Amino acid sequence: MIKTADKPVLPAKPIAMLALLWLVGWTLRVPILSAPPLAADIADAFGLGEAGIGALTMLPVVALAFGAIPAALIIARFGLRGAIVGGVLVMTAMSVARGFVPTSATLFLVSILMGLGVAVFQTALPAATQAWVPSHVALGSAVYLNGMMLGELSGAGLTLPVVLPLAGGDWRVALMFWAIPILCIAVLVAVARLPRAQGVSQDAFQAESHRVPTDLAPKQTALPRWNDLKVWQYGFLAAGSIVTFFVINAYAGSLLRSRGEHEALEGLLLAYNSMPLLGSFAVLAMPRWIGACRPIAVSGLLSAIGLAGFVFLQGWASWISALVAGFTVTIEMILLLSLPAVIARGQAVTRLNAGMTLIGFLIAFILPLIGGLLADWLLWTEMALIPSLIFAFVVLSAVGRARRYPVYE
Repeated sequence: MIKTADKPVLPAKPIAMLALLWLVGWTLRVPILSAPPLAADIADAFGLGEAGIGALTMLPVVALAFGAIPAALIIARFGLRGAIVGGVLVMTAMSVARGFVPTSATLFLVSILMGLGVAVFQTALPAATQAWVPSHVALGSAVYLNGMMLGELSGAGLTLPVVLPLAGGDWRVALMFWAIPILCIAVLVAVARLPRAQGVSQDAFQAESHRVPTDLAPKQTALPRWNDLKVWQYGFLAAGSIVTFFVINAYAGSLLRSRGEHEALEGLLLAYNSMPLLGSFAVLAMPRWIGACRPIAVSGLLSAIGLAGFVFLQGWASWISALVAGFTVTIEMILLLSLPAVIARGQAVTRLNAGMTLIGFLIAFILPLIGGLLADWLLWTEMALIPSLIFAFVVLSAVGRARRYPVYE
């Protein structure tokens, strides 16, 4: 049993739990971001246009957003371990199934199911952090987020140079290769000897329900208040950062191929998806940025300018612009995703976070899809990114002028 002390020591068991959290965090984005590097091959196999390529990347993301509420019910029913193992297994099975479905419609269906699997264990991870490393909660959160960022880098950056050659150039086999380490991680979670700390239930969601007044069900107090303008303000800001990051990943292959720069795609995706790590280190070095308006405004403006440069410039200027966008939008995204925990308390954290997640990821799905449809219609590849670019600039008006964001209740 782990006990909190004045001078905490990290014995073997907490280190093992931190490692397990990191591994689970690593799996969060690998299946989603391994698709963009393979997008051209997948599109040829299923006859997809630009809109279909965008949907392939964004459908799991929007499924992740809508899956948060049913994920909470699954966690309450099966516990943290069951939710994490089950979610990882569903995600992995559906990821591999993308290579064996017969039609584009079933391809999109299994992509949605993959996103729902991600939603289940992503929703469980904050509670798992409290239950598995109760005396190191902040460290545990940082560890699994670091794992997630390295997972983004792995999926997007290693698929073409490492995994695809190992798979003999077959994108279907490449998806199967990615499934091997993820399945091993699911087995580790299933057999791990999990700690039980004093005052911490293995099911943090059930424990939370005992702290809610008896006349309010947990699911009612956790629901976003859709008539609250703050929910929409912060949700739109989150959407601006999410869409900027994902639209570059979704359409980089198509854009570079249309410019005759396809040979640069492998290096660009690797460098671009390294930016979240650098951005996270920048926020760790400047913790006072969290909860402040100006850093969000500055990072949001720079990311929008970077996206514009990627769309309208060519060659090195375009690639460097994409890296600027990736670095600054990661800072913006981390600051925005940190807002609920900083400015809200109790059930208000859940309400605000749920609203921001749903609004942010839904818009981040719709805009690239609209752009892809317009690109197909106009036969202009750059148009796939322009709706997201316009939104990234317009939404900056929602940042606000106060020095820090007010308390949310």
